[in-house]
Amino acid sequence: MRGYVIIDAEVVDSDLLPEFAQKVSEAVAAHDGRFIIRGGNTESIHGDWAPQRLVVIEFVSLDRAREFTASAEYAALDEYRGRAINSNVVMVEGVDAG
Repeated sequence: MRGYVIIDAEVVDSDLLPEFAQKVSEAVAAHDGRFIIRGGNTESIHGDWAPQRLVVIEFVSLDRAREFTASAEYAALDEYRGRAINSNVVMVEGVDAG
């Protein structure tokens, strides 16, 4: 089953965001992930959750998503992440399509 990393981010430094986004893209690609959602307009229809910038990254498995979040590439982004965004991040296992 696929694994997903879901990020709800608040951009705090829009000048640093493009560089951070490029480095994240490289790290995601190194772990065979792909972006499903990367920003874009959101519309809250139930509850009070109002994500500012929603990102969903798909991996071939939850284990592969864990490898990404535990990787040296991901850890190297900590400084950028702390300066560019405030975020909440979760991992979730997808449903089997078969």
